Amino acid sequence: MENIDLTKYNCNYELQFVQFMVDVLKPYIDFQSFDTEEKRINLAGESVPKKGLRIFLKKENGIQESIDENGFIQFIQVDFSTIRSELKEKYTDELTKEQEKKRHFDTITRGNMGPYGGRSKPHDMSKTEFDEKMEYYGSQSSEYEKRIRAINYNIRKLEEIGKICYGRTKTIQDVLHFLNNVKDHYNFNAIT
Repeated sequence: MENIDLTKYNCNYELQFVQFMVDVLKPYIDFQSFDTEEKRINLAGESVPKKGLRIFLKKENGIQESIDENGFIQFIQVDFSTIRSELKEKYTDELTKEQEKKRHFDTITRGNMGPYGGRSKPHDMSKTEFDEKMEYYGSQSSEYEKRIRAINYNIRKLEEIGKICYGRTKTIQDVLHFLNNVKDHYNFNAIT
């Protein structure tokens, strides 16, 4: 989910929202379209097979469990929300740990100010470890700053995905409309 590029989609359009959701749900859900025995007339006046949709919940070890629309409604409105919340909590915990480690490093290295100010190596830390941490926490473009920005970006992205999902799937009718769009209009053969 964190690998989704939100700039690729304009979710104001239904088909782009469908593509967005299919991509976001790819680690958890597989959609498969099929032709039914029933026929319908298309806009050109031709008799064509009516489309059907199979939904599979991806389990561990590559196992897929077939679910119906009620199972999908449960997944999208309850389980998927929980998954996003757990991922956000994981990133928030990671952010807190990174910030606490930096505060600790700042405390132990600034407490022993040398004669010229700045930082000094604590007695119980090797020079190699001190140098590595100085490089990691160092400047504005340090690995620490890059890591903090990446974690914050993932948190914001999960929040944005949550807002989009909620806005377009908050009612059962919204979810059923989404499934009908997947069934009738999603291009399962698109080259991405």
